[in-house]
Amino acid sequence: MKKNVKYLFICILHGISLSVAFAQNTSLEGRVKDSKNAPIAGASIRVKDTEIGTSSDGNGAFVISMGGKKTLTLVVSSIGYTPKEIYLHANHTPAEELIIVLEEVVQLLDEIIVTGVFDSRKRIESSIAITTLDTRVLDRMVPNSATELLRQVPGVFTNTSRGEIFNGIAVRGMILGGNYYYVSMQEDGLPIVPAQGQFNPDGFLRADISLGRLEAVRGGTASILGVNAPGGIFNYITKTGGSSFVGEVRSRVGLEGNGRNPYYRLEAGFGGPLSKNNPSLTYYIGGHYRHANGAKYPGYPLSRGGQLKGNLLKKYKNGQIQFNLKYLDDRTVQFELTPTVDFENPRSAGNFTNSSSTLNPLLKFSYPASVLGLRSVEYDTRNLNHYREIAPGLNWEHRFGKGWKLQNNLRYSDKSLLSNAPLIVFPFALDKFYFYAIFDLLGKFGTYRFYNTKTKASYGTVKQELDFSNPSFPFKFTSDLNLPGSEVQPNSVFYNPAGIEDGYLRDFMNQFTLKKQLEHMGFTAGVFHSNTQLQNYILPPAAQGFGTIEDQPQFVGIEYMPSDVPNAPVYQVTDAQGLASYGNGGVFFNKSKVRQTALFFGHNWDISSKLNLDWGFRYEHFYVEGSNVRSADLVRSKGGVDGDSTTIYDNYTYPLGKTLNYSSPLNTFAFSAGLNYNLNPSLAFYARYSQGSKTPDYNVFYDNSDIFQIEAQRTIQMELGVKISSGRNHLFITPFYSALDRIPQIGRGQNVGQLATFYATTKLYNKTHAIGLELEGNYTFNAHWSIRASAMTQQFTADRYRFYDTRQNGPADDTLIDRSNKKISSAAPPLIVNLTPTYTAGKLYVNCNWYYLARRAANSSETFYLPAFSQFDLNLGYALSPKVQLQASINNLFNTFGLMNWNGPTTSGLPFETFDTENFSPEKRAANPDVVYYTGSIQPRAYFLSCTLKL
Repeated sequence: MKKNVKYLFICILHGISLSVAFAQNTSLEGRVKDSKNAPIAGASIRVKDTEIGTSSDGNGAFVISMGGKKTLTLVVSSIGYTPKEIYLHANHTPAEELIIVLEEVVQLLDEIIVTGVFDSRKRIESSIAITTLDTRVLDRMVPNSATELLRQVPGVFTNTSRGEIFNGIAVRGMILGGNYYYVSMQEDGLPIVPAQGQFNPDGFLRADISLGRLEAVRGGTASILGVNAPGGIFNYITKTGGSSFVGEVRSRVGLEGNGRNPYYRLEAGFGGPLSKNNPSLTYYIGGHYRHANGAKYPGYPLSRGGQLKGNLLKKYKNGQIQFNLKYLDDRTVQFELTPTVDFENPRSAGNFTNSSSTLNPLLKFSYPASVLGLRSVEYDTRNLNHYREIAPGLNWEHRFGKGWKLQNNLRYSDKSLLSNAPLIVFPFALDKFYFYAIFDLLGKFGTYRFYNTKTKASYGTVKQELDFSNPSFPFKFTSDLNLPGSEVQPNSVFYNPAGIEDGYLRDFMNQFTLKKQLEHMGFTAGVFHSNTQLQNYILPPAAQGFGTIEDQPQFVGIEYMPSDVPNAPVYQVTDAQGLASYGNGGVFFNKSKVRQTALFFGHNWDISSKLNLDWGFRYEHFYVEGSNVRSADLVRSKGGVDGDSTTIYDNYTYPLGKTLNYSSPLNTFAFSAGLNYNLNPSLAFYARYSQGSKTPDYNVFYDNSDIFQIEAQRTIQMELGVKISSGRNHLFITPFYSALDRIPQIGRGQNVGQLATFYATTKLYNKTHAIGLELEGNYTFNAHWSIRASAMTQQFTADRYRFYDTRQNGPADDTLIDRSNKKISSAAPPLIVNLTPTYTAGKLYVNCNWYYLARRAANSSETFYLPAFSQFDLNLGYALSPKVQLQASINNLFNTFGLMNWNGPTTSGLPFETFDTENFSPEKRAANPDVVYYTGSIQPRAYFLSCTLKL
């Protein structure tokens, strides 16, 4: 209290001493601090009733133009602090800078938002569901990925079981597309990937010290302000420089994988004015580099690389222009699923744990273009998934006067991905029919010997013999094997194919907006355009690999000794590293151009001082043209690549099939309207109705090569909102309804006798809806204790849900399954809770984040249930000095095996059956009660120690 009185007294003295100085001076210097005398970075300082404004730098300092005014009122605000208005009457030059003290709150209805609205406005004035996370929240977290930050947002289900990449987001029951299908992941107001489907956006998104703010919009205006994203907009906003130099360096070391695997990370960011005499021209540079063995260490580092981001900002009298640049060069890999047993109480199978790795050991191979008829193949495990991006951009904002304002946001991006990573890992029985049928060994009678390619130790043999006692299936397999992992599945190896993906995406995006503000209403009109070139070369897989069933598998080699040919040589089924069937998956080569152009319009009308109406629409034109080509059936070639007929692994070629060309336009229309009523400064209500469309992602053109007619899904969303503020405590209540219609369902099956060709099932159309309730709140108990919480409960209903069970004999035996008019918890978790209590005392803070995911069905048949689980993350920070901060963190404190997703068992022995979770029925479970299946869990326990130095 004494400190607050002291700062208030200082401000009063400054107000008196500044009596007339502004008649002679054109600018004022000041500093924004909190009640603990700590600087507040990024605070907004503006002159009331004008367009003059600036923001504070990392030291809280600012310089603002006074425009020659004799009297003025400064409006000072920052996220998490109570705004303050300061009246100044000046008649002489101040002897020292103006000190402005803001009182901290946990969250505020008066915070200014820019995402999902036609103009920057306070949260209490907006009729949208939006959550903001600033550096005070972000700096106290150690997320596994940029996507995991969205756990803090109600209404959002984030699946981050795969690590830093290959994750997914579902908003308000919009889940059937998978991954990021219904949302727009953005950086600085533009989509990371405008034409989604070839690459996931999280491959090119990293959260580090350069991230200044995250704004998350669910539903509502996303239909008209997002690019093909009715579910939501998630905008990661980069820091900018201020009027004085500020720098920050953060080092982080850790032990992932339940304390076993080292993690190293260095982050740095700094910015300020380019010249002391010209604070209107500022810069910011920030980024990170990290090297980590990963939560599931395969024997080589799983992550190495980083990013660098920067901007140059020039403010002038009527606006500002900002140049941006991003450079990303990063290697990482998605985690494979864990072998799991027991449907009632799922647990890791055998000796596996949630930190075990099932990935291939280090591997390097190549073969010439003659195998696939397109290009030569180079594979190196150390490439992992190698993401690269260089992206320059420009943001321009200009105020013409009389309420006119222009904004233009453009970016060019050159992205590429080279992936040398496994596609799938699951046990494959060596004494069963399918192993020999799939690898073209059926009918090759004799003895097959299995051995460790590294130590040459033998694992035993399998004899394939004629069995005349069974004329319909005259094959018998007799095993004498001693392989690791028999407690998981006897006489089996991991099937661990080596996949390759090599592609690029080059896009140019521009969004132009013109705004006109009148006394009680505003108009916004704009154009968005993106032009994208895509190319992708996929080998699923480039070669087949087999590993022992254990943590860090070892390659298994195979040799074959015929029994029906006298003096026959020994044939090598695998090469010296343990690879079989070079090119067996064939090749997919896709190339296209995608253009998206949208016109949007919005109108805000302050009907009264309490009631606001906003409405808008979006017309979008989507056009794609391109081609794809796939391998045809395999051709046996005598001697193969090396001319040696005894090396079976390279004795086949896979010539290309015909090139399929396509072009397809699609036009969509979206509309949204909302009413916001402010009963008083502490209580507001809103209602919104939105209808929109979802254009298919790009991958529809190469996932189903024989279906090129595209159609848009239809979306309807309704929501109500209650926003309550009482002092430093806040509560947001948002019931919602979301519906999807004309959801295309196209299955993919494998043609009989053709290992490299597939077919698409008849297109079906499904329909779903979800109703639910979002809660978000902050409560401050006293000077030491506060709590932040969010929650969502929802019920998902499949109004029409049909799909084909693609079986073993091509399309002839496909069966139509109907799950219509059924409530399905597998598609949308019925309850998600996120709660973070925080204790602060002087230089110390402690918080513990509790994340809860309710029990939900594994599939629409309710074959079994994924159990409810809780995850606890603990953070403790201590300020050694105003410039040095230490933080210790433990993620997943109790090392919970919390299941996020799963793949099915391979009861038939066919590899792709594992992806078909919908067709794992209660009958199949009853027939295979002890079968191994595969689960993706939250990341295992990890320990981190961070040190932050403010320069």
